[in-house]
Amino acid sequence: RVGPPRASSARESMDPQIVFQTLVGLDETVLSTVLAQLLQAKPELAPELVTLAIPDLTYAPSKAFTERRCIGTIKKLSPQLGLGFINCPELNAVFGCDVIVQPQQIGSLLEGTEVNFAVTLNEENKPQAFDLIETNPSKLAVPKITLKPPAIADMGGMSGMGGGMGGDMMGRM
Repeated sequence: RVGPPRASSARESMDPQIVFQTLVGLDETVLSTVLAQLLQAKPELAPELVTLAIPDLTYAPSKAFTERRCIGTIKKLSPQLGLGFINCPELNAVFGCDVIVQPQQIGSLLEGTEVNFAVTLNEENKPQAFDLIETNPSKLAVPKITLKPPAIADMGGMSGMGGGMGGDMMGRM
């Protein structure tokens, strides 16, 4: 048969190690384009690739609330952008950027506040914080009151009861 090779014979003749070495040798821009085209042609690969690449961020949301929390400091609140940013060294090392946070998640917290938060990836694959909890909330000054039972001597004895239910000790009224 003359013409381009059949798809199955092309797959059979490709050495995975050569494909890997070729991809590793590409610059980031070209590699990103190749991977984007691959995922557009085979979108069913995306969930598995994300799970392999960043498994900590692919758990069910309930695990994100409880098992995969981070600590950072509210770095900047930008009303113009309608966003805030959290400095989290752990996530910055992975993603190379601050963590985005929506204003409704910040509430009344201020810049410089250390927070514990759950994280997920937004549609641009950037880390986004939710369920913010201040790590060191200021304690309200509540006066400590210690109640001591009065001493028996301070109770004035039982004289207010008239020695019984009215009348004298002999039961006379």
